Amino acid sequence: MVEPVETPIGTVTAGHFQPSGVRHRVVLGPKFCYALFAPTDRMHPVSRAFLDFVHNGDLPYRRFVVDDHIVDEATTRLKKQSSMDNAAAFLSTVDESDLYRFECVPPAVFADASERLREWTDLDASLTDFVVAAHMAELGIDHVLTYDRHYDAFDVTALPYHSRE
Repeated sequence: MVEPVETPIGTVTAGHFQPSGVRHRVVLGPKFCYALFAPTDRMHPVSRAFLDFVHNGDLPYRRFVVDDHIVDEATTRLKKQSSMDNAAAFLSTVDESDLYRFECVPPAVFADASERLREWTDLDASLTDFVVAAHMAELGIDHVLTYDRHYDAFDVTALPYHSRE
């Protein structure tokens, strides 16, 4: 068992990432991926702690799902706000790691998410947030690792928790 990890937002344990039921797949949101591959990001220690817990067997996840919208947003942020090396490392990891599963968003899911974005004008979520939530429903995945509060508006469980700044 990995010891609790001290991070900028407090102590993180495996319990912060534990799903309510046993799940083997989890979606990694764009902000989570960014933090994981950007060592200077404030949430990097939290994302790294998650990987340590998975690798040690403390969590049931066996597949990290990302889609084209997640990969695009995380890679672009890494390139512009961190470094091209970190962006390339993320892309290589998605391509080469057996833990990551890349799923393309079907056109019907994108159309549904786009329509929902136009209807939910009071929600300050991005199109990517809407697409990821709709794609999760299509894939039957209900847990997303994210630091984005917008996912609270969708029928998904956002892990680990949100910073209350």
